[in-house]
Amino acid sequence: MTNTLHTNKNQSAYTKALFFETYEECRKDFLILTKKVKKKFPESRIEKITFSKVEDPIDSFFFQPKKKRSNRLILITSGIHGVEGFTGSAVQRLFLQEILSGNFAKGCDYFFLHGINTFGFKNRKRVNENNIDLNRNFFFKKEKIPKKERNLGYRRFASFFTPKFPFTFLPLEFAIFFLRFLGIMLRIGITNFSNAFVRGQYEYKEGLYFGGKRPETVVKRLKRNFKDQCKGYKSILHLDLHTGHGEANDVVLIQNADLGSKEDQFISQVTNGQSLLKPGSGGAFYKTAGDFTDLLSKILPNDKEIIPLTVEIGTTGNTKFLQAVWTSFLIVAENRIRHYGSWFQKNRYAIEEKFFRYFYPDSEFWRYTILMKTRDMMHEIIRQFCEFPSK
Repeated sequence: MTNTLHTNKNQSAYTKALFFETYEECRKDFLILTKKVKKKFPESRIEKITFSKVEDPIDSFFFQPKKKRSNRLILITSGIHGVEGFTGSAVQRLFLQEILSGNFAKGCDYFFLHGINTFGFKNRKRVNENNIDLNRNFFFKKEKIPKKERNLGYRRFASFFTPKFPFTFLPLEFAIFFLRFLGIMLRIGITNFSNAFVRGQYEYKEGLYFGGKRPETVVKRLKRNFKDQCKGYKSILHLDLHTGHGEANDVVLIQNADLGSKEDQFISQVTNGQSLLKPGSGGAFYKTAGDFTDLLSKILPNDKEIIPLTVEIGTTGNTKFLQAVWTSFLIVAENRIRHYGSWFQKNRYAIEEKFFRYFYPDSEFWRYTILMKTRDMMHEIIRQFCEFPSK
């Protein structure tokens, strides 16, 4: 009993030191840790990526343990879906703490991008200040969104995804949503629904998962920054941290790269034994348009060995039917209230809090569990990446 109590106290202290409730606290601790690492490893660099006169810049940290650069780079990013940055930040800061204690891959350099969507991170939203889902905005051809990416499934059910009138009573709204959700699922199935719902759409500016009409300024800045940071590296592992999708209290890897591509082959070599979702997995899995993890393959020379992966941290679960209904309801309701308001403020506050806690649970058990699972998974991927045969 005493040992259990002692363990619980240690876990509580551990999570409280890494999981904060505001963007400002996360950012402050990230900068404190990067300064400590910089002092110990002077070849490292603390930088900022400025993209707006209004929003905070993106904090970045390039960790180089030796005077000479490695030929392998590990890119760890967080917060492209702002509200998901709280957990992503905790994982990044855990890695910085481990670097300070000497627990890191000695044959690699690291590049951390902290809280890419600073507006969403600060305001507990998934989207940026223009209602754009940045993880659907990474297109570059002719600097506009290709017409082929139009989401006809979303268009078909646009009135369901984006009701254009104020939110009323939460129980009533959920009951109506449940019945409509059930009807749509019976008509088109889970795979078609997921593709229509979350794949990304480029027509409805006030809609869900809106990818924009053209690349956002921050996307253009990242494109330029990555071209500079990735010079001289032969192999690049990109781990992009997210929360929300998957089983409760679990961590899964998601591949957006097409089957049969170079990236697909490289990914297979560094994810042996890991839980990995690939295009064509079926069920609620979805391949997204304009995905952030596709960026490096689009902008870097063809001879680079690029391994892009999403690290998806499950929260309360969304893979079972009732979980999927509730999750979808929260996403639709939050977007609707933000654009069209609510009859009652208490309903607004209730939805905003439930939305926040869906992506960032306050359970100490969840926080400690996923932190350990994410760390162990990432360590194993990095270990295999260090053994990855460069051409």
